[in-house]
Amino acid sequence: MRFTTIEEEIAVTKFKKGIEREIEGYFEEKGFNLIEPPIFQKYDKYMASNYRQDSSAIVKVLGGGSNILVLRPDITINVLGDIFSKWEGDYPLKIYYNSKVYYNGPESWVAANHQMGIESLGEDVLVGDTQALEMASIILGILKEPYILEIGYSKYLDGFFNEIQLSIDDENELKELISKKNRCELKDKVGKLALNNTLLDRILDIQGDIEDVVDMAAPFCINGEMKESIEQLEKIREFLVDKGYKENIKLDLSMIADYHYYDGLIFKGYSISSPKKILSGGRYDRLTEEFEMRVPAIGFMVDMDYITRIRIGGENGGKGYNSNS
Repeated sequence: MRFTTIEEEIAVTKFKKGIEREIEGYFEEKGFNLIEPPIFQKYDKYMASNYRQDSSAIVKVLGGGSNILVLRPDITINVLGDIFSKWEGDYPLKIYYNSKVYYNGPESWVAANHQMGIESLGEDVLVGDTQALEMASIILGILKEPYILEIGYSKYLDGFFNEIQLSIDDENELKELISKKNRCELKDKVGKLALNNTLLDRILDIQGDIEDVVDMAAPFCINGEMKESIEQLEKIREFLVDKGYKENIKLDLSMIADYHYYDGLIFKGYSISSPKKILSGGRYDRLTEEFEMRVPAIGFMVDMDYITRIRIGGENGGKGYNSNS
């Protein structure tokens, strides 16, 4: 964050620290323990685990022995490497972090984004999914204004693509068009691939109220992976309805994960007053295989810079602080 006066910086930092303590207290109440992520990651390891990441944004550093390192651009991959080098496999392991990620900002500046988040390893999949969604809902409630938690389930669409066996290029192009909600070009591409009258004709419409969307998606299942996805979503739907979170939840089965390592539930949180993402996360069991120990794993991060800005704006009648972060 950048400020115009030192008084403004002190006031905002104090205010932000209060929000941090509130979130830390909640994480610890739910059984999560603090961990400090390493600041550097191996460049090749990071790039192998990411998808849809702009490599030009990554801050590269030349380490000893001419090894190329990156200044922590993603906390999940960073913290998992540290955990799995020490963890003896006692389940479940629940940790949280309060740290920063770095990227190349404008005018060659190295910019930072303050994030807090959780990682839950070894917990039952349904328990982990529902706890993550409940915790995300509670954290978004800290905004003290209406919010939307948008959820998806990557295995549903992946199951469809696994069944039709397209080339990698065609599959990636379709996913890119779906991600951008580009209805016109998606229709053209589907026609060229002779995939009319399939899920792809309707995928952009399978979103909305979770109670309706799960039922809307079920008839398009063509294999066990898609059916299992619907079964899991039915259980998640039941939990959210019973807990009273349904009104703030939107299910979008056209949601494409930001990182390829997500393989199940994915979700993003927004303030009703702004389109910028405040919170994001998902299930990443597949990623743990890179550390030679596949376990159920889910987590999410909160953008602390942005949540602070929204809270200050709300308490000042919409007048926030001047920040170029």
